[in-house]
This record gives sequence, C-alpha cells and structure tokens, in this order.
Amino acid sequence: MMRIWSLFRLLSAVVLCGAAAFAVVKVPTMALFPVAVVATEYGHWLFLIPLVLAFLPVARTRINCFGTAFALAASVLFLSSVVRAIPVAYRLPKQLAEAFPSSAPAAHSADDPTPLSWKKLWFPPKVEPVPVETYTYAQHGNDALHLLLYRHHGTSPAPCVIAIHGGGWINGSVSEGAPLNHCLAREGYAVAAIEYRLAPRWTWPAQRDDVFDAIDYLRQHAAQFGVDPQRFVLLGRSAGGQIAEAVAYGAHDRTIRGCIAFYSPADMHYAFKYARADDILNSLKLVRQYMGGDPTDARANYDGASSILLANSDSPPTLLIHGRRDELVWYLQSERLSRRLDSVGTPHCFVRLPWATHAFDFNFNGPGGQISTYAVETFLRAVTQ
Repeated sequence: MMRIWSLFRLLSAVVLCGAAAFAVVKVPTMALFPVAVVATEYGHWLFLIPLVLAFLPVARTRINCFGTAFALAASVLFLSSVVRAIPVAYRLPKQLAEAFPSSAPAAHSADDPTPLSWKKLWFPPKVEPVPVETYTYAQHGNDALHLLLYRHHGTSPAPCVIAIHGGGWINGSVSEGAPLNHCLAREGYAVAAIEYRLAPRWTWPAQRDDVFDAIDYLRQHAAQFGVDPQRFVLLGRSAGGQIAEAVAYGAHDRTIRGCIAFYSPADMHYAFKYARADDILNSLKLVRQYMGGDPTDARANYDGASSILLANSDSPPTLLIHGRRDELVWYLQSERLSRRLDSVGTPHCFVRLPWATHAFDFNFNGPGGQISTYAVETFLRAVTQ
C-alpha cells in the first residue's frame, strides 16, 4: 500500500512539474497553450499543491526522494512568474512617467498603490460591474455589427476607449476583456467594445472601415452615451491590437488620443515572412485569409494593415504590452514597432513582460493582469487630459 502511495505521489509530482515547466518553456502544441497561461498567471496559487506534496511525511526511499524533488521543482517553477514580475512592477511607474510626462500619479486606492499588489494576487477583489448596453452601429446586408457600451461613472462627457477583440481575425468575442472594461468605466471612462467583420469572408480593409464606422456612430450619439467626441483611445488585443494600431496611425484623426496594443502583430509582411505552416497557430493560413492572399497578390492590404509602415511623427501616443515568450504572436513584432516609434519620435512605452505568454491578462488579478491594468490606467490619464 505504501508503495502504491509513493508511486502516486511521484506521478503527481511529475505531472505538476511538467505543467509548471510551461512557465519557462514554450508549448509545442496549441492544445497545451492554456496550460502555459495557467502556469504563468495562476502559478502563485498552484505552487502550494506541489509544496504540500513535497512535505507530506513519507518514508525515506529513492522513489519518495524523486517525488519530493519533482514536487519542489514544480513549486519553484510555478512561483517563477511572479518573481520575474517584481522588477517589472518596480520599474513601471518611472518608465511610464518618462514616456508620458503629463501622466498623473496612479490613482489607485491607498491599499493598492503599486502595479503589483500581493493582496490582489491571493485575495482578488470582485470587479464591480457597471451597466452594459448593446447597440447596432453598422449593417452589412443581413449582418449587423454590435457594440457593448460600458457606461462610465460620472455626469460630464467622458473619454471613450474603443476595445477591439482578438481571435486571429476569424473569430473572437466582443465580451473579451470585460473585467478591464468594467474597471475603466468605474474610473470614469466610457468603453465601447465593438464587433468587426471577420475573415475569410471579409478581408482587410473591411475591419479598418468598421472601426471608422464605430467612431462615427459614437460621435453621432455622444450626448446620449455621455461620450466626449474629441477624446477616443483605441485598445486591442492580438488581432484587435493590429487593427487598433493600423487605424490609429492611418486615420490622421486628432480625436484619436492614443493607442493601446496587447501582444499584437505590427508588420503583416513580417508576419507572413516568418510564419511557418507547422506553427501551433497556423499563422500562415490566418494571414493569407485576412490579407486576401500572399504579399505579391495583395501588397496594398499588407501595407495598409502594417502599423510599422504607417507610423510617423504625428501618430498618437502608444502603449505596447507584450510577453517575451509569446507563442502565438512573436515578441519581436512589438519590439520592432517600438524601435520605429523611437525613430519617428512618437511618444510611447513598451512594457516587456519576461515571463508572459499570449493572453497573459486572462487572469485580471494575476501578475500580467495587474501590471497591464496599471499601465493602461496611467496611459489613459496621460493622453486624455
């Protein structure tokens, strides 16, 4: 009986160690990608399971020693993300202040004044919802495009954050990022989370035009929605970030005060050139569907969708957030855009998260969620004053 328990303990420790390894090692298949998100953004909870397993009283045998070693290794790996987040959080206020000198000190509560709160990691507060209303902002034949309006707290017209969801341009949900949307609405911003036309049925620039339609709709209904039509900020994740960047830089619209892009591809030529048919996302197929073919067939679409080619000295201030070990969108996409923004003199901040993978903000109160929320709130104060 003791041997069965020892084997079970060893097997459990090995499985936990394997899962925890994805906190530092890239996943080989899309099926394991959620494990990487859990290991990196929930590891500060999960480390307790192997830790308890390691210190359970057992006989001093070889198999139990191996079990203890694997369990302790799993605990360390699970904790590695939050440990690596500490220096990022420490540097972030200064980094943001240098990039956006007009930004005010972070308006967080007295109990939570920093980019990374230990209390929120282990005792996450409930996000208090605000009223959410659904509107149809555009119609294309039988297809209606909707937006979710998160009503802001306050009586005066508010800056409006237009949130553009991810999903590889072929799917995705307008409810993506709801905790952040509710949080921003409570901070005094209106948030409009928008749908857009999807590939492969619709290729670029249909998605750009949908964002323009959403902006026009919000302007027309500004009084009804409590929105300031002179203060828009585009926010997008992954595919939505690519759309946000391309619209923000290509529109030459002074009412677009800023752009926020989470883990987004900034150069569609680069995305096509370095995509492999066997990568876990099948990026080559996604890019072709979205652009309407190869660069030789649809060069104008590739150019118009690449914010790195559109960026200039008049581009709006930009906040880039990307995990260094992103398996789905290469970290160099944001790195290269940051260099381009440096060269043209566009105010920007690139928040690099060394532990993080794609969709790191899935856990709103995890290391990536907290740090990105702090950065977004500080950026919004700077560009909407």
